[in-house]
Amino acid sequence: MTDEARDEKGSVKRRGLLVAAGAATVGATGWFGYGTWQRHKPVPPPKTRLEPEKDRGFYRRLGRTDLEVSAVSIGGGGVSNPKVIARAVDAGLNFIDTSICYGDSELVIAEMFRQRPELRQKLVLATKWDVAQDMPKSRILESLDKSLLRLGVAQIDIMQIHWLGGGHVRGDDGFNRLDNEALYAAMEEAKQAGKVRYFGATSHHENRGKILEHAVRKGAYDMILVKMNALDFSDAGMPSLLSVAREADVGVVAMKSQPDGGRMPPGFEDKKWDVFQANLRWVLQHDVATVVNSDIGEDPDMQDLAIEAAREPFTAADRALLEQYTTAASPHYCRGCDSLCGGACPEGLSIAAVMQFAMYHEAYGWPDRARAHYRNLPRDERFAARCLSCSQCSDACPFGLDPAGTMRWATEILEEGRSGSA
Repeated sequence: MTDEARDEKGSVKRRGLLVAAGAATVGATGWFGYGTWQRHKPVPPPKTRLEPEKDRGFYRRLGRTDLEVSAVSIGGGGVSNPKVIARAVDAGLNFIDTSICYGDSELVIAEMFRQRPELRQKLVLATKWDVAQDMPKSRILESLDKSLLRLGVAQIDIMQIHWLGGGHVRGDDGFNRLDNEALYAAMEEAKQAGKVRYFGATSHHENRGKILEHAVRKGAYDMILVKMNALDFSDAGMPSLLSVAREADVGVVAMKSQPDGGRMPPGFEDKKWDVFQANLRWVLQHDVATVVNSDIGEDPDMQDLAIEAAREPFTAADRALLEQYTTAASPHYCRGCDSLCGGACPEGLSIAAVMQFAMYHEAYGWPDRARAHYRNLPRDERFAARCLSCSQCSDACPFGLDPAGTMRWATEILEEGRSGSA
């Protein structure tokens, strides 16, 4: 964060004191939920430690906020060990993105603050609320208070409206949740109370460019978090969105820089780490402040690789590698364009959503979350007997994917009562 942010002693003092007060509450209420995470596994020290004054090029201004964030940062989607997160902060990464629905993620971060209270002042903390299009202000503020409690803090740096365009909220078209006037009343109250400093909007929908342009034009959002990678950059309207955000001085944070959860297409298995770094550098050559990646919060080696990648410019060798990689990956990468495969489905199934939840299970290693999201879909949108023989969705995919096969496979691992289900 900037020197100006550090010098705001009232704000910083408030954040630090409330960490101490909140952590005790989290320790008393939620820490037992961890079970399987490896708290005692040794964590190696960082291979390099960034210094804000010496590594000025590594830190970027986040739009009109007073925050400077590291070029790569910590995705909270799968975090389980607070010592691994602390390692990333010790290395100089200063932004973490989480959500109330990322399993125990907020509790893990709270435990890191309990173990290392001084890290709260070094870390820009962003989380999310799932505000529905008709949710009243009282419920919106209750959601915020729940995150504050789970995180063990009294102030969140950035609160974001989550996953615009589907996935969490029924009836969401990507735009109507942004038009809920109660949301803006809640945002103003939260800011006046000192509970939130800035606000953001997020989307990884097929129409995310237009959705987030709508958010930017609201004038209430200081940053956006958007899916951005080399496979569907133009198709998703990213050039226009980046232009609109730049004009409004709204910060851009990129997510899902690794298509298909980082799975390698055939022939690229031995180039996984080269592709990982090239993808990061490809995103960072655009007008973005930082790229969040969930592996950075889980794997010390990935932290080191990400820092190494962001220290170097995007090269001709990177471009040549990604040209080969994107050609090979394209027939395996679901772009979430439900208007095509879903539009062709005679049963009206939510094919893109099921494809995404299957990816969470297979590529991200998030089986519980995948099944929870799947079960939240109405039953008549998950699977139909016709899927056993119908292939109209696969015939409609212009990229060569087989959604029909994925639907059949997904129901075996995600549907209650079937093999592999919870």
